[in-house]
Amino acid sequence: MTRLLSILLILLGFGCLSPALADVTQVRIVGDGAPTRITIWTDVAETAEGLVTEGPGERKVVLLLAQNGYSAAGEGNGGVESWSLEPGRLEFALDRPMAVTRMLRLPPTGKERAYRVILDLDTISPARFTVAARRDTKKLARLETQFAEARADATRLAGAVSGARKPSGPRKHVIVIDAGHGGKDPGALAVTGGKERDITLKAALALRDLLEKSGKYEVRLTRDTDVYIEHEDRVTLARNWGAALFISLHADAAGSPSVSGASVYTISARGESRIDRESSKNDWKIAIEDGTPGQLNGLLEDLVKRETKTRSAEFAELLLPELAAAGPVLRNTHRNAGYYVLLAPDVPAVLVELGFVTNADDAKRLQSDKGRKAAVTAIASAIDTYFAQQDLRLAAN
Repeated sequence: MTRLLSILLILLGFGCLSPALADVTQVRIVGDGAPTRITIWTDVAETAEGLVTEGPGERKVVLLLAQNGYSAAGEGNGGVESWSLEPGRLEFALDRPMAVTRMLRLPPTGKERAYRVILDLDTISPARFTVAARRDTKKLARLETQFAEARADATRLAGAVSGARKPSGPRKHVIVIDAGHGGKDPGALAVTGGKERDITLKAALALRDLLEKSGKYEVRLTRDTDVYIEHEDRVTLARNWGAALFISLHADAAGSPSVSGASVYTISARGESRIDRESSKNDWKIAIEDGTPGQLNGLLEDLVKRETKTRSAEFAELLLPELAAAGPVLRNTHRNAGYYVLLAPDVPAVLVELGFVTNADDAKRLQSDKGRKAAVTAIASAIDTYFAQQDLRLAAN
């Protein structure tokens, strides 16, 4: 019976002892014999530790992942025969006993926007491999136990995120509607006359009335009059109200009067880099259950932020076809940006550009009762679908 020879690579969250939230986005293997290089692209920063194991079966390099949820496979080179990616696990099949001779961890640089882990492998004797495997066995068992506990806690917490700090008793989903601009900030000026701040306020009030009429939601407005609210205060209000969804309404402007159509924005990668700084500045603390081991707090907070981003994108994708049915939309309708109102670490959020006030047809549509009703009905329909899916997901768990 052949022996299992494997190199186990555990990704650990930066600065903590818990597994990182690493989605593998690309894998490349190069080599012409014994020396082999594996490059793994991930979407978050991490540190990595290589461990070796052996047992009956086959030779492998195994990468445990906390967040990856998809499958893929490919051919190898050098000492790697092939690789396969499954939810939570990336495996490299080896054709000989090998050791990690060097490991590099590279941040995004220049045109390379992803994080990378680079492993250089080289052949070692079976005896040396066995010694290394025995040394790492206890450490591996401890890390796998910690990994499993972290995943269990993350699953529990991620379910709660869809309700944004879900309360213990039954209650309606809280929807926070933010009318962009206001007061001293008029926003864009419409070619037909009027200001963006008035268009967004009327749309926010109409959406509130429509949602409240359904009786399904608790609706809050960041402003219901012509006043200016600081951006950080809008986010703070949403969090204090326990928002399950935050929708910021705006009307766009362009240099060309021919540009028209609605669009939806969710947080960009550059915007994500601001979340921790602004959270610290504004005391936007993510609620973690009392008694959670300190070394897991970082992982759980990252999971909340990841889940929030996912939920935001899910709602945006549900909203796009509704907006398209209600009126014109931009060609690239779902966009990413670092707008401040999208920075809440634990409230799914979108910014909706209802149309272009610099386009005569869009401006007339947004300033008419009929056009406004079509837009807010589209948003309300997407909200219904979104929460129906979320409620079904929670019930299944």
